[in-house]
Amino acid sequence: MIKNYIKIAFRSLFKNKVYSFINIFGLALGMTVSMLILMFVVHEFSFDKFHQNHKQIYRIMAQLDMDGRKMQFNSFTPRLGPAIKSSSPGVKDFVRIKNAYKKVVIKNPAAGAELFYEPNFMFTDPSFFKVFSFKLKEGNVNEILTRPFTMVISERMAEKYFGDKDPIGKALLYEGKHLMEITGVAENPPSNSTFNFDFLASSITIPQLSESDKMSWEKAGIFNTYLLLDDEKSVPKVTKNILAAGKQTGAFDESANYILEQFATIHLGNNFSDSGNTRLIYIFAGIAVMILFLALFNYMSLTTARSTLRAKEVGVRKVSGAGRGGLIRQFYVESVLVCLIAFALSFLMTKSFQRPFYELLNLNIDTSFLISPLFISIIFGLLLLSAFFAGSYPALILSGFSPMEVLKGRLSSQQKGSGIRKGFTVFQFTVSIALIISTFIVKDQLNFMQQTKLGFNKDQVISIPLSETAGKNFFALRNEIAKESGVEDVTVASTEIFKGYNMYFTKNFTNNKDVGLMSMSVDQNFVKTFQLEWKTKPQTDSWKNGGVVLLNEKAVLDLGFKGNPVGQQLLGESVSGIIKDAHFNSLQSKIEPLAFFVVGDTTNLLAREGSAGILYAKVDPKADLKAKVEKIEAIYKKYEVEKPFEYYFLDDAFNETFKTEIRMSKMFTVFTAFAIFIACMGLFGLVTFTAEIKTKEIGIRKVLGASVSNLVVLLSKDFIKLVLIANGLAFPLAWYMMDKWLQDFTYKTDISWTTFTVSGTLAIVIALVTVSFQAIKAALMDPVESLKSE
Repeated sequence: MIKNYIKIAFRSLFKNKVYSFINIFGLALGMTVSMLILMFVVHEFSFDKFHQNHKQIYRIMAQLDMDGRKMQFNSFTPRLGPAIKSSSPGVKDFVRIKNAYKKVVIKNPAAGAELFYEPNFMFTDPSFFKVFSFKLKEGNVNEILTRPFTMVISERMAEKYFGDKDPIGKALLYEGKHLMEITGVAENPPSNSTFNFDFLASSITIPQLSESDKMSWEKAGIFNTYLLLDDEKSVPKVTKNILAAGKQTGAFDESANYILEQFATIHLGNNFSDSGNTRLIYIFAGIAVMILFLALFNYMSLTTARSTLRAKEVGVRKVSGAGRGGLIRQFYVESVLVCLIAFALSFLMTKSFQRPFYELLNLNIDTSFLISPLFISIIFGLLLLSAFFAGSYPALILSGFSPMEVLKGRLSSQQKGSGIRKGFTVFQFTVSIALIISTFIVKDQLNFMQQTKLGFNKDQVISIPLSETAGKNFFALRNEIAKESGVEDVTVASTEIFKGYNMYFTKNFTNNKDVGLMSMSVDQNFVKTFQLEWKTKPQTDSWKNGGVVLLNEKAVLDLGFKGNPVGQQLLGESVSGIIKDAHFNSLQSKIEPLAFFVVGDTTNLLAREGSAGILYAKVDPKADLKAKVEKIEAIYKKYEVEKPFEYYFLDDAFNETFKTEIRMSKMFTVFTAFAIFIACMGLFGLVTFTAEIKTKEIGIRKVLGASVSNLVVLLSKDFIKLVLIANGLAFPLAWYMMDKWLQDFTYKTDISWTTFTVSGTLAIVIALVTVSFQAIKAALMDPVESLKSE
C-alpha cells in the first residue's frame, strides 16, 4: 500500500512541475534558514553542557549594593577554595582559575627568535581536568600542574610551536623571563566552551613570578573559584558557609552578599540582570520558527488551493471503498515525500551557505558540535515537525470531500479552505513586514550610535598597548613618534578607552553616601589629543606637571562638592579643572563619574596602575595609515625587542562596543530577505493557480472588451487587500517589539512613522510586482485558447 502511495505522490509531483518546484524549493529554503539559525541558537544554549558534571559546577560570586549601584565581582583570595572545601561536606572539589587579563608573549627558545602574543593563557590547579571534562591527549591527570613553572598546552599550540615533535618535557619562554615546562597536551576546547584556553600554567607558579605577584597571591583577590558539589541540593548549605569560610582567609569582604552561580548559565549572562544576550538568542529562535512556518504555510496553501483538481480522485476512491483514514495516510505520504526531498535539498543548501553565514556573523562552530547527538536530534525533530504540519491540514481537507458533492460537480474551488489560505497569506506578509520594519529600526539605532557625538575625537587614533620596557622609555618613544610627519599628537593613558576603567569608591561631600568613581591616569597631552572640552579650565598650565585630578561634570554632580570643586582635595590630589561630559564607555550605559589623574612622569603608571599604559597617536586624516603604522612599528621596535608590536584603531574599539547590534542588523537583513522571498513564492503560486482556474472567465471578459489593465486588477486586487490587512497587523506588532528592544538603550533613536510608511509601501510594491507578473501573462493570453481550456 505504501508503495502505491509513493507512486501516486511522484506522479502528482511530475504532473504539476511549477507547483512542485514552489513547494519543494520554498520548504527547502525555509528549512535552510531554520537550520542555519538553529546552528547558532542551539550552539549558544549548549555552552558548557558537554561537561559531565555541568549541573554540579558552581562559581562563587559576590554582590554589593553601593548606594543603589549594584556591583558584582568573582575574584577572590587563593585561600578561599581550600577553606570552603575543608569546611563544607557538600563540596567534592574546587578549582581556581586566573586569566592572564592580557596577551602574554610566548617564545620557543629552541626554534629561534620569533615571538608570539597569546591571548588564551590561564593559571589553574591540578584539579582542573577533574572538575571539568576537558580531555588530555598526553600527560598524567594526577601529575600535571603540581609543580611550579609547568603547564599544559592545547593541540593547536603543540602543532604551532613544535610541529610533529613530542612537546612533553620541552619548555616555552613566558614573557621573556621564565621557562615553562610542558607536562601535558589537551584536546582543543570545543567551540561551545567558556574556557577557550591554549595554555594552562600551574597556579603555584604565580607567587614565584615576581614580588608583586607574590603579594597578590598573599593578599589580593585574583582567582575565580569554582566548586564541584556532590549534588545540586547542596547549594543552599554551601552558600551559607561561604562567609564563614571567607573569614578564615583574612582577606574577605564581609559586607557583600555571596551566591553560587551555576557554571552552565554563565555564557548567556544569567547572572544579575544581564539578559541581553539571552534575549537575542530567543529573538533569532523565534525568527527561525516563523520562517519555517512561512514555508510550511506556502505548501499547505497551494496544496489545499489545488484540492479541487484532485476532488474527483478522492470521490472515486471513496465510492470504491477507501476510508478517510486511508486517504489521510496517502496525503501524509505525499507530504512526507515532499518534505524529505526538500530536506535533502536543504541539507545541500545549508552546507553551501554555512561558511558565508559564519563569516557574516563572526561565528566559530566546531564540526564536532554539528555531528553531536544533540544537534542531530534537533535537526531530525525539525524534519518531523515539518512533515507533521505540512501534511496535517491538506490531509484533513482533501480526505474530507463528500463523494456525492464531488461526483455531481458541485465542489467549488473556493469552498474548501479559502479563508484559511487568506489567513496564511496575511500571516506571511505580517511577518515579512514586521521584519522589514525591525530591520530599518535596528539599522537606525546602529547609525544613531555610530554617529552620536561622543564629546571627544576618536577618529584617526592608533592605540598601542605598551610593554613594561616600552613604558619605561615612553618619553623617547613618544618624542620620536611625534616627530613623524603626519602624526598630529601623542599621549598615554593607563587604561584602554572603551575597554574598562579602574574604579575607586569615595564619599559624597554633602550626604556622605558612597560614590563609585571611574578613573584613569593620563599625561598632559591627553586633553589636547582627544580634543576634550573644558567646563572649567585650569587657571594656569601648572596642572600639566601632574599631581592633580581633572573631573567630568557627572563626577562633580555625584560627589556633591561644597562650593567650587576646583582646588579641593579628592583621593589625595587637588582638583584642577572640570571637563565636559563625554562618552568613554558604551552608549548602552549612562555617562559615569570619571576622574583623570594627571601624571607628570608616565613611567610611574606601572607603579600606580599596574599597567605600562596605552599610547595613543593621532594621525592626520590625509596621511597613509598603512605606511604610518609601519613607521610607528619600526620606531617601537627600537625600544622593545622582546615583545611583538601590537596596535588597533580606536574607532574599531568603539564599534566593538555594539557588536551585538551589528550582528543583529546583519541577521535581520538577511533573514528578512529570505522571509519576503518565501512569501512572494507562495503569492506567485496562488496567483498562478487563480489565473489557471479563471482561464475561461478571462477569455470571456477579453471577448467582451476587457482591457489588460482591467484583467490585471481583477486578478490582483484580492491579494493586495490581504497585504494591506497584513500592514495593519504588522505595524502595531513591530512597534511593540522594537519599542521593548530600544528600552535596553540609554541613548536611542526615535521610532519614526516614515519607517512604517516605507516598509508598508515596499511590501505592497513587492507583492504587486509578484502578482502582476503572472496576472499580465494570463491577461495577454489568446481568448480563443482560453475558451478551449477545460
